[in-house]
Amino acid sequence: MELPNTSIRILLVDDLQLERMQLAIRLKQLGHQVEVAESGQKALEIYTSFDPELVLLDISMPEMDGFEVAQEIRTRFEEWIPIIFLSSHEEPEMIAKAIEMGGDDYLVKPVDRVVLGAKLKAMQRIAAMRRELKLVTAQLEQMNIHLQQQANEDGLTRVYNRRYLNQELKDMIAWHGRHRMPLTVILLDVDFFKAYNDNYGHIDGDYCLQKIAATLSTSFSRSGEVVGRYGGEEFAVILTNTDKVSATKQAARIQKLIAELAIPHSGSTVSAFVTVSQGVSSFVPDGQESIEEVFHLADVLLYQAKQSGRDRYIVTQ
Repeated sequence: MELPNTSIRILLVDDLQLERMQLAIRLKQLGHQVEVAESGQKALEIYTSFDPELVLLDISMPEMDGFEVAQEIRTRFEEWIPIIFLSSHEEPEMIAKAIEMGGDDYLVKPVDRVVLGAKLKAMQRIAAMRRELKLVTAQLEQMNIHLQQQANEDGLTRVYNRRYLNQELKDMIAWHGRHRMPLTVILLDVDFFKAYNDNYGHIDGDYCLQKIAATLSTSFSRSGEVVGRYGGEEFAVILTNTDKVSATKQAARIQKLIAELAIPHSGSTVSAFVTVSQGVSSFVPDGQESIEEVFHLADVLLYQAKQSGRDRYIVTQ
C-alpha cells in the first residue's frame, strides 16, 4: 500500500549562499519544512532543536567538509536520519566514499528537478515509516511501563505487592550492610479484620484496606520509603537509614494516621474504630541476612503487639 505523501523536515547544509537559497526555495515549493545552515558547525548546533528527518549535505565546505559533518552526526546522535550528499563530483569513487562516510544517497550538483523530486518521494516514505515506528515504539514503552506496574502492584490496594517488597528488601539489606547503616522494617496488621468482614461485608473490608494503603502510601512517599501489602490484612513499611529512635516515631505516626481515618469497627474489642498492631524491627544488617529472616524478626514483634492487647507497636530491643 502506498504510504501518504507527507511533508518532512529537511536540514540543508551548503556554504554557497546562492545554491543554498535556490535549493531551499525548491524544497519549500514541494511542501517541505526547511532549515538552512551555511557550515557544518552551524548544522550541528541546530540539529537537535530542529530534529530533521532528512539531511542534504554539501561535501565541499571550508573548516568541516560534508564527510566530517556526517561522521559527527552519526557519532553524536543515536537516532538514524537519512543523509544525502550534494556534490559537483560524479566519479564512482566519490559516490562510494560518500556512502562509506555515513551517507545514504548522493545527488550531483546542479540538482536535477526530476531527480530531486524522486529522491524526496523515497525519503517521504522513509519518514512516514519512521514516524509510525516511533509511535508504535512509544506505545510499546507505555505498555511495558503499565505491565511493569501491574507486575509490582497489588491489584486491590495499589501499593507494592509481596514480590516487589522482597526484591526491594533484598537490595536494601545488601546496601545497608555495605554502608553499615540502620534499616527498619515495620509489619502492621489490621486488628480484628475477620470480625470487620463479618460485620460489614467483604466489599467494605476491601475498602478499609484500600483506605489504609492509600494513607500509608501518601505518608511514606519519599525516596528510601517503601510501602507494600505483605498479605491479607498485613502491610509492610520499609525505611532506609532509620534507627530505632526514628522507627519508634514512625510507628507512632502510623498509629495516629490510622486513628485519624476513624473507620468504624463495631467488631473490635479495643476501639470503636479500626486500629493496627505493629512489629517494628530496626537493625544494622551485615548484608548476609535473608529476606525471610528479616521479615520473621518483624513478624515476631507484631505477634507480641497483638498478644499484648493490639492497637500498639512493639519495637526491637
